[in-house]
Amino acid sequence: MKAAVIITGEPHNRLEIQDVPAPQPGPQDVLVAVKAVGLNRVDLLLRAQHLRNVGGAPTAAVAGLEIAGEVSFVGPEVTGVKIGDRVMAMASQAYAEVARADHRILMPVPAGLDWTEAAALPVALMTAHNALVTAGAHVRGESVLVQAASTAVGIAVLQIAKMRGARTFGTSGTPSKLDALKAFGLDVGIAASAAGIAPRIAEETGGRGVDVLIDHIGGPALADNMACLANGGRLVSVGRMAGYHGPLDMDQLSLKRLSLVGVTFRTRSVLQIQALIAAMVADLWDEVTARRIRMPVDKVYPLDQAAAAQAHMRANAHLGKIILEV
Repeated sequence: MKAAVIITGEPHNRLEIQDVPAPQPGPQDVLVAVKAVGLNRVDLLLRAQHLRNVGGAPTAAVAGLEIAGEVSFVGPEVTGVKIGDRVMAMASQAYAEVARADHRILMPVPAGLDWTEAAALPVALMTAHNALVTAGAHVRGESVLVQAASTAVGIAVLQIAKMRGARTFGTSGTPSKLDALKAFGLDVGIAASAAGIAPRIAEETGGRGVDVLIDHIGGPALADNMACLANGGRLVSVGRMAGYHGPLDMDQLSLKRLSLVGVTFRTRSVLQIQALIAAMVADLWDEVTARRIRMPVDKVYPLDQAAAAQAHMRANAHLGKIILEV
């Protein structure tokens, strides 16, 4: 099969289109004839560091972790899934014509969604729902701030929060992105700055702060994020785009009774991921099917232009998802 493979070398690792063996499914796995692939920022880390893909050791270092396509094979212990089903999933070795996925973490593609729309959804919806509802313990009506709100997860968080009656705040370094996010549930857009956003949040909330903060910035924003939170607020770390380390004021953490929570799917078992997906589908699927929760697609590339697609992501000029067509 054709796939985009990570090739190590100087000065940087690169992607190369190669013919590689199709993945070998286990008894709980399905094979999916991939129609479209969603790009994620972690794809750049997998390429740069040649990390093992999510889901086990690959036979070749095929990039990517998000697919939409048709089931072409089912393992002997697979239940509830049949050949021909339209599915989407977080799956390793995604930049390829065929991908393997555990059937327990598949999601059905809602009727009416095309492959490009479907490939834009799984990782963002899974991560956003887990970050806001599970890790962030969001109560309906509580306020929500998203740092780097134009990311796919940020866009999903805004929509879920608005569905749950939140007043929503979001940051971006690009004013045009903040304007565009109004269509996805953003109430108050705040320009990111080196001086921080805590004074603006205090002004907008009458000094109270926000209840839940979903952060993609990382360590350098830690102190500012804590200053933005109300008493009893929850800071959920999803991304670390600006770095991994930052000062932690333990006194403020205690006095404001804050919670600091990290989220990832890389250290969860299949059963844990299955439970989180089930909760997300129960909460959101009517909204997704009706397109009241949706994901903008910034640009679509063919599989053999995967390197160009990643370069577009690295430039950080996109809003929403970048997709590969297979």
